[in-house]
Amino acid sequence: MKGGCRFTKTRAVRPIVSIIVVVFRDAEELAALLQNLCPFRGSDTELIVIDGGSDDGSVDTLSSNSDRIDFWLSEPDTGIYDAMNKGIAAACGEYLIHINAGDRLLYLPLSTLANFAANGIDVVCCRVLEDGARQYTPRSGWLIRIDNPWHHQGTFYRRQAHLGYDPSYQVFGDFDHNQRLSKLTNSIQFLDAVVATHRTNGITSNNYARREIYRSIRTNFGWLYLAPALIRFGVNRLRRIHRLSRS
Repeated sequence: MKGGCRFTKTRAVRPIVSIIVVVFRDAEELAALLQNLCPFRGSDTELIVIDGGSDDGSVDTLSSNSDRIDFWLSEPDTGIYDAMNKGIAAACGEYLIHINAGDRLLYLPLSTLANFAANGIDVVCCRVLEDGARQYTPRSGWLIRIDNPWHHQGTFYRRQAHLGYDPSYQVFGDFDHNQRLSKLTNSIQFLDAVVATHRTNGITSNNYARREIYRSIRTNFGWLYLAPALIRFGVNRLRRIHRLSRS
């Protein structure tokens, strides 16, 4: 099933930003997320929602909001990154940003992004508020070889530069994409702005997630970087434990 405003009217100009949402069997959160995102939709912004074929009422929510969503699709997929690739394929904006369940959009720097688009900037990184308590600040340089310094909910990718996600990843396909993209472009800008909130869930600390991190590093930069990545992962884990013990 599919729907949205795109089937009833055509935009006069290409939007600056495509907000891409992927969801599966989370109807209550989908309704809350649409309440957050729909006010951002306008002449410079489009909203794309990809649902994985949910049977919990999500399609009813999408249908009832078709006049506020540019394009929505509900069909089975092979995982989150397959769904994200579908969203990218449907998007028309100059830049893409991913806002999913547990996230909330706070701010879109549209005029700045329009200037960056005119200058062909491939990646625009912003800050993200995690768990309502701490800010994730993006960084550049060699760190991307052992860690993911671009927060997924705070990064705007130029659509034409996006490489697509490897759907064989279940957790860290965005890290793999960022590593691959960093090898192809130096066209990156950083903005001192908090654009979204994100709720962490601890999945990045499990063994499967670690295997995906090491797989991405090994594939994109080689075995040499696995040891420093392991050390950094351990340090970050200790920091998380320390934060939890003080909360």
